[in-house]
Amino acid sequence: MIQALEGLSDMSQLVVRRIKANWQDRMRDYVVVVDGKEAGRVGDDAEARIEVGPGTHSLHLKIDWCRSPKVEFSIAAGEAVHFECGPNASPFLVLVYITLWKNRYIWLRRLDPGIGPGKA
Repeated sequence: MIQALEGLSDMSQLVVRRIKANWQDRMRDYVVVVDGKEAGRVGDDAEARIEVGPGTHSLHLKIDWCRSPKVEFSIAAGEAVHFECGPNASPFLVLVYITLWKNRYIWLRRLDPGIGPGKA
């Protein structure tokens, strides 16, 4: 039992903050994919907190057939890594983003450790 509790302290936290959209995808969640597996969901103007093990991981977000670019990140034991995301599409370019640029439909960026979400 003590070993299991010690193992929990080794977990790190991935925080994905989704900015409030004007109109795009407001009623739908983005799927958070870590290392190729669904790890959670994040709604409009919300954040998802996902426990991950220390090491290097890949991250992307998706909705239907559209997604963000894949981002690699490293995280230490007990550390929190913050990302921010949102839709790229504007009313005039939405058809281009859901067809030709479907792998760039969602933007995703890592936040500076000194800034944190919502402080930029």
